Amino acid sequence: MASNIEGILAPVFTPMYEDGEVNYSVIADYLSFLKRKNINGILVGGTTGETASLSLQERKDVLNAWLQSARRHKIKVIAQIGGIPLPDVIEMAQFAEDVEVDAIMTLPELYYKPRNVEQLVSYLETVSKAAPTLPLIYYHFPMMSGVDLNMKRFFALASSRIPNFMGMKADLNVAVQVADLLATDQKIFMANHHLAEAALMGHESSIATVTNMFPELVQTIVNAVSTGDVNTARKLQETLNRAVDNITEQGEFLPCMKSAMPMITGIQVGPPRRPLFAVDETTKKNIEDRLKAIKIIF
Repeated sequence: MASNIEGILAPVFTPMYEDGEVNYSVIADYLSFLKRKNINGILVGGTTGETASLSLQERKDVLNAWLQSARRHKIKVIAQIGGIPLPDVIEMAQFAEDVEVDAIMTLPELYYKPRNVEQLVSYLETVSKAAPTLPLIYYHFPMMSGVDLNMKRFFALASSRIPNFMGMKADLNVAVQVADLLATDQKIFMANHHLAEAALMGHESSIATVTNMFPELVQTIVNAVSTGDVNTARKLQETLNRAVDNITEQGEFLPCMKSAMPMITGIQVGPPRRPLFAVDETTKKNIEDRLKAIKIIF
């Protein structure tokens, strides 16, 4: 299935109020910010979006809210529909097709985990049949899902059995493993901030949390690699690495990233929802001071 979803996409945060309710009022300005920064695609419902903490109805409502703004800006939308019981995954897939997202992404089954490649591909086949007109991307995140099978064998089998299988969101190690299996309409979307290395290996598409906060820096790194300016790409990647380290060394990844987002961009995404805990004021101040020290903010 042909798809023109590629390049640098942002896995968007789900804005929250202090009481943990979704703050839909932020979404329009948030998406306008990304569009001004030349980000032309988003992932809704990923790890960054705290999808595991949302009800099924909230997932639909959040997706709809992003879609309304995305259509005005001609921004492509991938909906991550997995991480819930299979009947609900199927319902989300059908909903995503009905509201005309550009592609769907899914995690594996998280409780009755697939024990082999055949089981994982069979699960994805079931999901794909619920939304046969949409490209399907597999979300490979073994640190959270606990599913870590032979990805080369998986990719070959999924490609042969699922007509709308578009590729994966994964790290560079997996991308290297399956590189020789990629069809012209398939992609591996890089899942972390090590973008220069990935671009050097020919994987320029990404869905990384840092794109929300550093869209220009992320694009400049990838563009430097594509034009052969490897020295500039290396220096800018080091800058990005320092920024990420200074944020995430202060605590848990997602709460720290949500705390840093308004400091860097002015977009008020609020705290995470329970069971995650928001960072305290001391930690926020530490993050702010560190970002000032390395001249990310002033």
